Amino acid sequence: MAHFWFIWPTMRATKQAVTIATAHFGGSHHKNTPANAFRHALWNYLIASKCSYWSKNDTRVVDWTKKITALHELLLPGNELADAMDLHNNAVGRHVYTTNTARPLEEIIDLLLAMVNRSIKVTSIEEIINIQKDQLIHILEIRTP
Repeated sequence: MAHFWFIWPTMRATKQAVTIATAHFGGSHHKNTPANAFRHALWNYLIASKCSYWSKNDTRVVDWTKKITALHELLLPGNELADAMDLHNNAVGRHVYTTNTARPLEEIIDLLLAMVNRSIKVTSIEEIINIQKDQLIHILEIRTP
């Protein structure tokens, strides 16, 4: 357990990401929607941000974040496209962390919410390969009642 000190902040980040996503999107973040993209990106940002308290080595923090969130996808797999979407949106969150470390959380949330509005709908893994790390993606549109 080389990253023992990262476990608690990772758990806190996970709970906080779900709470914030629910506040903004209700339960739609549990489906493969732009809201889900938001939650995954925010989750990765928060893990890295909270773990940075225990290590000022951003490479170590981002590597941990990548490993723990990829492990989540491995242990709780969906379908291949959904997993690829989640891994991409996780990478977006880590990119947001590395390029915005000095910004307050409220600004990060606003940034990610703006990215939700530009989220791209994908229908195949091949489409995901060429999408940049500053672009959220989704499979399903949010349906309004």
